[in-house]
Amino acid sequence: MPRRARRGISLFEAVAGLTIVGMVAASAMAATAREMRTAARARRALEVEALATSRLDWMALTTDVQLQSLPDSIARGTFPDPLAEYSWRTTVEPVAQESGLYDVAVSIRWKDGDKDATYDLRSRLYRRPVVTARGR
Repeated sequence: MPRRARRGISLFEAVAGLTIVGMVAASAMAATAREMRTAARARRALEVEALATSRLDWMALTTDVQLQSLPDSIARGTFPDPLAEYSWRTTVEPVAQESGLYDVAVSIRWKDGDKDATYDLRSRLYRRPVVTARGR
């Protein structure tokens, strides 16, 4: 008896094919999720760097008197919407034995899931010391 030509695919071939397609789809979804997390971290890094830099630039506009005794409105606060999840804290310390030189630190804080996260930026500002005339 002659063998009949086989037509179509067997159940085993169909299951094997679906398994391969499923594995490829799962790995593609995992790679996409990783890329999305990386993009979110990059967006966050750009935001906090820009916020810290803007606060530091704003500190450059303060006077010598304000740097010596930082008002609460300059020392800490929150950003307006849509950046309301971020807050800042600024500290200023005079550099020892360097009249008019201040060490400025800006710290940006936010909630990252269930923990607090912080980004710190430091710089120095110089203000010409006030010279008073003695004996006049």
